[in-house]
Amino acid sequence: MGSTRTTTQRGLGWAHQQQRERLLKQHVDGTGCWWCGVPMFRSQDLDADHTQARAHGGKKADRLLHRSCNRARQDGSRDHLRPAVTGEAVEVDLDDRARWCLLEW
Repeated sequence: MGSTRTTTQRGLGWAHQQQRERLLKQHVDGTGCWWCGVPMFRSQDLDADHTQARAHGGKKADRLLHRSCNRARQDGSRDHLRPAVTGEAVEVDLDDRARWCLLEW
């Protein structure tokens, strides 16, 4: 499901990669995704997101989102439709570790 293009091919570069690494180091597993509200874990595919979308002049990635949520957000023009606000169900591709953490014992 993920893109095979590199960050540089997507118009991102070394600075963006460094921003993502910084965000991952600061991330606390289980923190809710801004887009969908579902917990995020380092073992998942997490993207560095720009609060002010790059399409609208954003330069710095300042938060993490699930990769699928970052793709759904697109250029930020759909932010009012985010599931965390609307309460709509969202399907997030959780890896095995994250699924295990969410099991009801």
